[in-house]
Order: sequence, then C-alpha cells, then structure tokens
Amino acid sequence: MIAKKTSSMLRGIAILIVIASHYAGWMFVEPAHPLAKHLISTWGPPGVDIFLLLSGYGLYRSATGKNGGITPLFVLKRILAVVLPYLVIAALIHLFAGTWTQAAAEGTLAEAVKNYLTASDFWYMQVLFVLYAAFMLCFRFGSFLRVPLLGAAVIGYTVWLYNTAHADFWELSNISFLIGVLAAGAERLWPGVLKRKPVQITVGVVGGIGMFICFRGMVENGGSGVSESFGWELAMNLFFTLIILCLAWLIRRQRSGILAVLGACSLFIYLTHTVLFWTWIFRLTEKMSYAWAAALTGVGTILLSCAVGLLYDRLSSRWIKACMPKKQEKGVRKPDL
Repeated sequence: MIAKKTSSMLRGIAILIVIASHYAGWMFVEPAHPLAKHLISTWGPPGVDIFLLLSGYGLYRSATGKNGGITPLFVLKRILAVVLPYLVIAALIHLFAGTWTQAAAEGTLAEAVKNYLTASDFWYMQVLFVLYAAFMLCFRFGSFLRVPLLGAAVIGYTVWLYNTAHADFWELSNISFLIGVLAAGAERLWPGVLKRKPVQITVGVVGGIGMFICFRGMVENGGSGVSESFGWELAMNLFFTLIILCLAWLIRRQRSGILAVLGACSLFIYLTHTVLFWTWIFRLTEKMSYAWAAALTGVGTILLSCAVGLLYDRLSSRWIKACMPKKQEKGVRKPDL
C-alpha cells in the first residue's frame, strides 16, 4: 500500500521536477552548461508519470474502499480538489492577461471560452480531466468489466491523441495512470503477496532493466527526441513508472515535511508557475543572472501557490464536510487524487 504521506512526498518531488524542466526549456540566455540544460528540460514527462501513477492509484482505492463507489460525494470531492481550482486560477490568469478581451475584439471569444473550459492551454489538466471522466464512467457503469473498459478507454484516448497531431508528450504518461489503477487493484486482490519486499523490489529491478534497454534503443534509433523514437519513449515511461511504484511501496513516510506540503499544493503550483515565471523573470534578470532570477522566481511561485493552496484546502475540507451525511463526517479527509 502506498501511504498517503508517501504519495504527497512523491508529488512534491514531481512538481519540482516539472518546474525545473520548464525553467530549463524556457531559458532565453546562453546556458553555461548546454548539456545540463538539455537533460533537465527532458524531465517533464517523468514528473507527469509520477502524478498520473498516484492519481490512478488514489482513485481506485477511494472508489473501492469503505463508503466507496462513484457516488455524488465522490464526484464532488474531485470537482473541489481538481476542477474548481483550475477554473478559478485559469480564469484569473486569462482576465489579468487580457486574453478574453483581445479574443472579443478579434471575434474569437467563443473559441477562447471553449479552450478555457476544455483546458486546452493547460494540456496536463485536459488529459487529467479525460482520465478522471473515463475512470468514473467505467467504475460507475462497467460492473466487473470496469478495469478492462478503463484500459481500453485509456489506450484509445492515447491513440487518438497521437493520431490527431497533438504535442508528442501529451500521451506519453497516460500508461502511468493505468498502471496506478492496476497496482491498486492488484493490492486489493493479492494484498499478502504485494506487501512482500522481494516482490516489490522485483518490480523496481524490472523497471530499471527496461529503462536501460529503452535508452539503448532510443540511442540506436534516432536519439532521445520523442518525435524520432516515440515507441521507445513510451516504453521508457512505462518502466520508469514501475521504478516509482517500487519506491512508493518501499518508502514509509512517518512525518509530513516540505515535500509533502509541496505535494499537497502541487496543482496550484502547476497552474501558476508559467504565468508567474514570465511575469517576474525579465524584471529580475535586469539585476542578476538568469540562475538567480529563476531560483527566486521558483521560490516565490512555491510560497505564493502553497499559501493559496493551503487556504483552499481548508475551505474545501469544510465544504466536503458540510455535504457529507452526519454518520460519515468523522474522519473526513482530503480525497486521494
């Protein structure tokens, strides 16, 4: 079983990886170490792998645990945890940026609103919404075929993304969500077996060997770019996910720390870090090097986003508690994502 504190810690690591990859990719000055810049800029998909693995795992456990099922309360919790923060923060970003005012002047307001509602400007959110919807539909109406149906839905969605010329990285991490669901389901079916360390370590070893094979294959088949070796990239994400699953099983986090707080607020950090980066970075680089400017921007983004996230978490917990039947109020907690 993946402990909740372990999940939060891994999410904290994942959001730091994603921010680092974006900051390296957005670097607009000549880097002192071009190879390091290139390597760090490729960390994005592995960070998303971690998020989707834990999301699939948490959804399955919540849907099949005590008082589980795809109930109105289950849906409400996910709306408050994921959908509402996106709608509010994205709306504020568009309002301050003047996106909708400009779209109205150009006669494209309807298109801009559609992009906002479908999260087209935040690709991870759009993918997450689709995967959440697929999970809820399959687990609500799929009966004993719910996992096979979800697998078919995730694979079909991945193929559709690939064939409709979306950015190459959009579909790379979808398999991680499915692995999270399968891991939680396997734990439910064979709890005694999967709690044994030799089995858990074997999963990590398989992932490590698979990643090495995939890396060799990528080098031999066109380098490390996604567009040149998509199959190898997809396979590498799969094996990387197995390594993270192994670590999540083995780690037992007893105390909440900074990483756990970052994990709890990771959605808010993700939603705000782009706009805050481009708002602050040019002003800071007038006074200091890019490295220091990026570091201060990152720290400022994390502090501001965590403050908003923790406040929202407290408010949403109260909303959830107010909507729960009296007999379920005891022990209310933030839903697993």
